[in-house]
Amino acid sequence: DAFSLQSENKLIYNNTFADIHKLIATALVKTSDSQSFSSTSATYGNASANLSDPVVGSVVASSGSGNSERRSIMIIGQAVYTFDIRYVVRATVNREGNSTMGKDRRWGTFPAFGVAWNAEQEHFWGESVKKWLNIAKLRLGYGWSGTSPSGASIYLGAYKSLGQYMNMAAIVPDRMQLDNLKWETTREADFGIDLRLFDKLNVTFDYYDKETSDMLLKDTKLPVSTGYSSVKYINSGKMSNKGIELRFDYEIFRNKDWTISINANASRNVNKVKELPSTWIMDNYSFGNGNYALRIVENAPVGAFYGYRYLGVYQNTEETYARNAEGSVMTDWRGQVITMKNGNEQVYPGDAKYEDINHDGVINENDIVYLGNANPKFFGGGGFQVRWKQLTLTTFFYGRYGQKVINGARISLENMRGKANQSTAVLHRWRAEGDQTDIPRALYGMGYNYLGSDRFVEDASFIRLKTLSLSYNFPKKWLKNLGITRLNVFATGYDLFTWTSYKGQDPEVKMPSATSLVKDNATTPVSKRFAFGINLDF
Repeated sequence: DAFSLQSENKLIYNNTFADIHKLIATALVKTSDSQSFSSTSATYGNASANLSDPVVGSVVASSGSGNSERRSIMIIGQAVYTFDIRYVVRATVNREGNSTMGKDRRWGTFPAFGVAWNAEQEHFWGESVKKWLNIAKLRLGYGWSGTSPSGASIYLGAYKSLGQYMNMAAIVPDRMQLDNLKWETTREADFGIDLRLFDKLNVTFDYYDKETSDMLLKDTKLPVSTGYSSVKYINSGKMSNKGIELRFDYEIFRNKDWTISINANASRNVNKVKELPSTWIMDNYSFGNGNYALRIVENAPVGAFYGYRYLGVYQNTEETYARNAEGSVMTDWRGQVITMKNGNEQVYPGDAKYEDINHDGVINENDIVYLGNANPKFFGGGGFQVRWKQLTLTTFFYGRYGQKVINGARISLENMRGKANQSTAVLHRWRAEGDQTDIPRALYGMGYNYLGSDRFVEDASFIRLKTLSLSYNFPKKWLKNLGITRLNVFATGYDLFTWTSYKGQDPEVKMPSATSLVKDNATTPVSKRFAFGINLDF
């Protein structure tokens, strides 16, 4: 049983003084109250699910109930002052309270400020400039926002039943009291420009700098010596995101019959971990074929790849000798040549060759290096529209540039370790000295010929035609006698073409996160789709 109630009350003051001073003040109060109740029971010995057996009688196997309530309140005050249309100042204060927090930290205050300059309204522009400078607006903003944890009263400590202990009922701590849990706070600065030129070209540019601190980390593991296996939330860590966004549209040509226009947008975001959470485990890696290290490193982005640097295939016995930093062959205390090892197995000609970073003659965790970034350097889209009389052609393209992806399908189809199907690429594997190939020899059930390395990390840059649409609006004079105000027929194709050098099935893989690698395990590519329709208005 659930009940939810939201309320919103708004007060607006809007006035203009002496024709050049304008003030808009807003006060907003929003509240939310969500309650839920649940009960459950299980019985046996019933004649049916809803009828107890009168002879045997039903027995209650288990029963339980629960209830929760979450409340929040938001009080926002905002004032926007405009002088002579040219200068704008905005100030906002958000005071927010949430029942998920402890009573001492339940409230958070988040201010924000902004200024804008409508440069095209300045009086010093000549008439010649005003003919082509339609809009020229500069914006600057700075402010804070907060995020509270999800759940109902999660700051409260709790106990649970242990059952019988030495013939007595016992309870044990189950959840830690979180009186010091704080709001996750984000500070953001933004600088932007809006332009409209010649009544044809619109340009919007934004640069932002965002920093999040006191990050809310959920279900964090704790040492068992604390008496708890995990804590529901902690505040720890700091992360920054900086980037640019650029958008424009341009009307190339227009007359009575023709209209041609284009539009595009591009974005770049640079993510960086500025302070690691205090409970973060440095590495989540076990040595083995196909495994990559999931690492979060200070001053590095979330989504970086870590693994081995692949150097190809050992061609002969001499190449398998371990070498020091100067390139000289290494020997043991008896003067015998040291042969390289991949893990605990000695290598032979035809085996995979990885860079020995610390020159100890063994490829292991100590040789893991940074391999790339799964965050695209740029992503965006755009298209064009061509109209001729009532016929319109519209396109939209989407793409990413510079995103690195682990091609998990190649790992499965090129490892030659078991009986599973392999791709035709393995026909070029190493068989004898002198073979010009970077694919190792086949080793059934043994060896480390496909460790997680840059061999399987690929550039997944692509451009995809997301939409291609052709529509026709019937002339109104044809429809007038039929009592129809608008008749439009269209045909649209989706995901028709993709241009990429990526070897996997679909380069549009998921974006990175702090808990998973960006790995393409032969995800089914998007299907080409076609739609035909009619829009009819009476």
